Amino acid sequence: MKNTKRIVVAGGGIAGTIVTNRIAQKLSEELNRGEAEIEVLTESEDHIYLPGQLLLSFGIEDQSSLVKKEKYLLDSRIKLHTSISGKMKKIDVANHEVITEDGKIHRYDNLIIATGVEYGWDEIKGYKEGSFTPFEMDSAMKLRERLADFSGGTVVINVSKLPHRCPVAPLEVTMLLEDMAKKRGIREKTKIIYTFPVGNPSGRVFGIDTTNKVISKMFEERGIEVISPFNVSSVDPDKKVIESSEGEKINYDLLISVPPNVGSRIIQDSEIGDRRRWVPTDKFTLNMKGHSDVYVIGDATDLPISKAGSTADFESYVIANNVANDIKGNLGRKSFDGSVLCYIATGMDSATYIRFNYNRPPVPPPPSYVHWWGKLMYNKMYWTVTAKAIV
Repeated sequence: MKNTKRIVVAGGGIAGTIVTNRIAQKLSEELNRGEAEIEVLTESEDHIYLPGQLLLSFGIEDQSSLVKKEKYLLDSRIKLHTSISGKMKKIDVANHEVITEDGKIHRYDNLIIATGVEYGWDEIKGYKEGSFTPFEMDSAMKLRERLADFSGGTVVINVSKLPHRCPVAPLEVTMLLEDMAKKRGIREKTKIIYTFPVGNPSGRVFGIDTTNKVISKMFEERGIEVISPFNVSSVDPDKKVIESSEGEKINYDLLISVPPNVGSRIIQDSEIGDRRRWVPTDKFTLNMKGHSDVYVIGDATDLPISKAGSTADFESYVIANNVANDIKGNLGRKSFDGSVLCYIATGMDSATYIRFNYNRPPVPPPPSYVHWWGKLMYNKMYWTVTAKAIV
């Protein structure tokens, strides 16, 4: 009788999809012989390429190019559970099982937690009602319509709390907006204010010093006003006023928001996360702390690095290798070095990027069309290369 090893991936999305396909490659022979089995649990049948929503807001991407069916992205040997069969009720790491809403118990030898991020809109009164955000598809589509008709006024880009998914996105929104206004001939009628919750030094726009220095200079050269620290406390959608706990009030015509990020509710319900629902994760092994058979990937971790798709991609190599080693025992163990790569749009046809890890801080190169092309190609190649773990 075969002793089938069971691998459960808790969550689809970018992180769950990439790591699942990479594990399937590492265990291809074992899957074919029935010695290994991989299940993915995710509530939605749709897979959304979240980073593309930013460009969607500015009319550079179409919604149809950002949504695919999850089943078409996964290796055909993977067992995909969606809807009630994929909605998780409890992750029970003590008993090595995940329970779904249909009552089924999914036992595992290895678990990968890829439960991602949820948005805590209710933490700030009036925030959702008074703003647009590229972080949610419906709002990104509405922002696209609003920007298409935009003829000038005061625009506030607000980062509510740290950390948040895709940390360079609000920088991109700000510079895309500034360049858009300039190309339309309405820059003189457009006041752009960027607010950031951390302000040491005062006027900070980004968390990493080397990147902050470069982008801050770009903002200054483009006449973009920066207010930091600015910790949003409330928004009045009717009067169009955003207020901070520091006592600052800003009147706006358009508010673009980065909502508070928290981990998935299943992490809280399973009592395996911290107060913001991030899962305690070893920064090198990517194991959930105290559990050698559980790995954490992407936005679900509490690691002090960017919550970005590229982070999950880099992490997937380590996790796939180590899961396969747990089963086959002949691959050795890899260690994660904190690698991240993020393209940063600096205008409607220019970009830079940051590439860094735990030990090497990023230094963005000068913006260019070449990097803009690289950003667009990275997005286009996601479906055929990255998501399917081709390289």
